[in-house]
Amino acid sequence: MTAQDFLLECIADSWLDGNSAGLSADTPLLELNIISSAEVFDLVHAIQSEFSIVIPLQEVRPENFRSVAVIADLIERFRKN
Repeated sequence: MTAQDFLLECIADSWLDGNSAGLSADTPLLELNIISSAEVFDLVHAIQSEFSIVIPLQEVRPENFRSVAVIADLIERFRKN
C-alpha cells in the first residue's frame, strides 16, 4: 500500500464516514475542514504507527498537512531517514 493509498483510506474512514467520493491527493484537507488542526495529531499517530516513522513535532504544521500528496511527500522524506 502506498502512502497516498493509506492516507486516502485513513481519512475517508476516520473523518468522512468511509465515503471517499471527491477526495483526491490534491484535495485541500484543512481548507475544506475535512480534518481539523487538532485532528492532524490523530493522523500523525496513525502515520507513525503504519509506517514505523517518527514525525518531529516541528514538522506538524499546516503546510505539511494541506493535502494527501503533501503528507505522502512528508512520509517519504522520513521513511528515507
